[in-house]
Amino acid sequence: MKTSEPSIPLLIKRFFTEYLSRQRHCSPHTLRSYRDAIRLFLLYLQQNKKTSPGALTVGDLSAENVLGFLNALQESRRNGVRTRNTRLAAIHAFARYLLLVEPTLSGDLQGVLAVPVKRTPPRSFDSLTRAETEAVLDAPDADTWSGQRDRVLFAVMYNTGARVSEAIGARVSDVTINPGKTLRLRGKGRKERVLPLWKNTAKILGKWIAVNQLHGEQALFSNARGVPMTRSGVEKRLREAVQKASENCPSLKVKRVSPHTLRHTTAMHLLQSGVDITVIAMWLGHESIQTTHIYMTANLEMKEKALDTLQAPSGGDFRFRPGVALMEFLESL
Repeated sequence: MKTSEPSIPLLIKRFFTEYLSRQRHCSPHTLRSYRDAIRLFLLYLQQNKKTSPGALTVGDLSAENVLGFLNALQESRRNGVRTRNTRLAAIHAFARYLLLVEPTLSGDLQGVLAVPVKRTPPRSFDSLTRAETEAVLDAPDADTWSGQRDRVLFAVMYNTGARVSEAIGARVSDVTINPGKTLRLRGKGRKERVLPLWKNTAKILGKWIAVNQLHGEQALFSNARGVPMTRSGVEKRLREAVQKASENCPSLKVKRVSPHTLRHTTAMHLLQSGVDITVIAMWLGHESIQTTHIYMTANLEMKEKALDTLQAPSGGDFRFRPGVALMEFLESL
């Protein structure tokens, strides 16, 4: 007796409502990202394969269709490689879910799971020197309420290496001044980490909370209207601080400084201070140490540039010459 084919539209709904939301506890950001990818894939099939979303079958989830969709993203929508790979990750996740609930589909889905991600060039990033960092942290006007807030905000972001979303999502209850000096951050995928605060950071943060009579679940950093700061709001305030700081620190004029630059700066300064790369990965909330490895590469490039400014010492020729016996070569070293 032939087994009826599972309903792919129904499984897509269960993928979002049961698997991602209830079993995996994915963040709203992840859900939206996966939703957009699946929606765009269904639109591609409807427009190019004349397959309506309600009539989708496992046969439509072929490697050929997935590759056609990915190519269309880059050619028609002008998406970059990283966006392409993000969309593919969502399709791969759905394919793995199908295998979990319908193991008999293994033969149909292996081609989709074999579709590779495209390699991307290594990301370049700016980080600040210690002098540049101090100039930016000192730039906000300490005589105004917003300037005081910005000083505390930027100090906390540099101390913790927080993503801007983590900083503006922090609440008063996340701060511990006594005993200990820590801040709890909520990162990607609802993962939490607790980070130590320097004595000075804890001092100005505690003063900020006390002066503004903040408590409980109130946001640590609000705007003039009393609501939590937005990403664009933080970017604007940091831009103004950098512009002011560049008056006394000209090297800032040629750097593009964003909130994420402070995060990169934290990582680089930790690395340059001798902190182990695995500790830095935990500090930044990286799921994989491979993500943190970019700082190792960047730090090595800095060292090589520094070495290039030195004149190499004169020395003997240690190159192996075919005419010299191996033992004689080794003894000459």
